[in-house]
Amino acid sequence: MCQLEQNHAAFVTIVIPENCGSLYFSCKQNPTFMISVIGTTGKYILQPSLVSMHQQSVEWLSASALWKRELIFFQKLLDQHSSKAVTVEQKKEMDHFQNIITYYDGEVVDGLRKTVREHEKDLADMLQRMDESDTQYFKDHKQVIGELTTFSRTYDQFKHEFFSFMEKLLQ
Repeated sequence: MCQLEQNHAAFVTIVIPENCGSLYFSCKQNPTFMISVIGTTGKYILQPSLVSMHQQSVEWLSASALWKRELIFFQKLLDQHSSKAVTVEQKKEMDHFQNIITYYDGEVVDGLRKTVREHEKDLADMLQRMDESDTQYFKDHKQVIGELTTFSRTYDQFKHEFFSFMEKLLQ
C-alpha cells in the first residue's frame, strides 16, 4: 500500500512499495491520478504541476485512441458510400477525405501517440532519478501539449467538414 503525506502546499510525498507498476491517488482539487513507475521504490516529492502534466498526457493518449477509432469508422463510411459519389465534385471531395483519413490514421495520430508516450517515459525517468529540476521536461511538455491542441482543433474542423460532406452525399 502506498502512503501519501502532505509536506508543503506545493508538494506531496509518495512512498511507493516495491514492484508497484502503477500508483493511483486522489487529492481534494482533482480526482484520481495514475503515476507509472516501473520497478522503483522510495520516496518521491512530486510538484503538483508534474501530476497535472501527467494527467494531461493520459487524457491526450485517451483522446488519440478515440481519434484512431473514429478514423477507422470514417474510412468504413467512405468505403460503404463511395458509389454514391457520382459527380466530379463529389468524387474529388471523396478523394480529399480519403487522403486526409489515410494521412491522419497512418502518420499524424500515431506520431502524436509516440510523442506522448516518450514524454511520459521522460517523466518516469525523471522520477527514477528523483530529479524534478529538469526544466527541459517542462519546456517539452508545453510543446507536446501545443502540438496536440493544434491537431485537435484541425481534427475537429476535419470532422465538421467530413460530416457535412457525408450528409449531402447521403441525401
